[in-house]
Amino acid sequence: MLSELSTHEKGGTPVSLDVVLRLENLGYKQELSRSRGLFHILFMTLAIMAVPYGLSAPIATSLIGAYTYSAIGMITSMAEEVRDPAIQVPRAMVYSIPIGAISGLVFLLPIVFTLPDIETLLAVPGGQPIGVMFTLIMGSQSGGFGIWFIIFGIGIFCAISICCAASRATWSFARDKAIPFHTTFARISRSNHDGQAEDPSAVPLNAHLLSTAIQLLLGLIYLGSSAAFNAFVGVAVICLGASYAMPIAILLFNGKGRKEMEDARFSLGRWGWVINAVALLWVSFEIVLFSMPAVVPVTQVTMNYASVVFVGFAFISAGWYMINGRYHYAGPPIPSDTDISEKSEEGLGPS
Repeated sequence: MLSELSTHEKGGTPVSLDVVLRLENLGYKQELSRSRGLFHILFMTLAIMAVPYGLSAPIATSLIGAYTYSAIGMITSMAEEVRDPAIQVPRAMVYSIPIGAISGLVFLLPIVFTLPDIETLLAVPGGQPIGVMFTLIMGSQSGGFGIWFIIFGIGIFCAISICCAASRATWSFARDKAIPFHTTFARISRSNHDGQAEDPSAVPLNAHLLSTAIQLLLGLIYLGSSAAFNAFVGVAVICLGASYAMPIAILLFNGKGRKEMEDARFSLGRWGWVINAVALLWVSFEIVLFSMPAVVPVTQVTMNYASVVFVGFAFISAGWYMINGRYHYAGPPIPSDTDISEKSEEGLGPS
């Protein structure tokens, strides 16, 4: 394992030279400012995870899984902006689960004990009874609006966090030449124009605009067909689960992979293989669960098309790889601790 390097100031932010060298050894250049800490990414995780508590439409069942998976997993796309990602990102992912569970109980238990008549809530036009529910619970429209406004504020924080994480994931794909027009979407916008990685104004603006536009288009689907929208929501959980299951399975069944992770700074210890096995089984169950219809008997309207969308995207991805990916994407090189150690001893910084 690499010895820890002393941190140094870069634009007022302590950044470990070891982190930058590891990134360079993978074939990437530090392009974003490492200005985020544990509290920042933990807040983003909890903000994304909290949104389903403010939803009450039938799609909320799928969205709970989607937002939970997104909150815990998508936050890894922010790793390049975290000061000590090897420790802070896993901590944020782990801490968010008990904090989210406790805060969810604090929010839901009072509602359960004060829940108005179910038939009244189900009869609300538009299928969004949360405003009516809060009004009935509080006994006045002003009180109901006050509680609803809290949910609205959480939604704002969630939207910001989702757009931020999604833009970084999009930018990462573009940097690896994995999406069309990758040159445009891999571009970093800076207000200072000095080309320094520690520039706090450096953001992947084009990738952010692309991911935001896609989110808007997906939102429009619900206006035309709730079944189609539910399919995209459900496939989000399936795709995220499959992407998480693959590295876990490789780590679990590949002895070499487990050996290489023995010196990881954030380790699950001797319980690691048990936790990985449970995670793999749970993801497999979730994929099957989110492929099943929500109600029976199944009709064209109530059919769950998530599996169809998943297979469709798989074919599109495979086709794009055959057309473009295999000619442009080489993958990162196998990291060499020796190379990083030599650079560290020489005191070489990022290019």
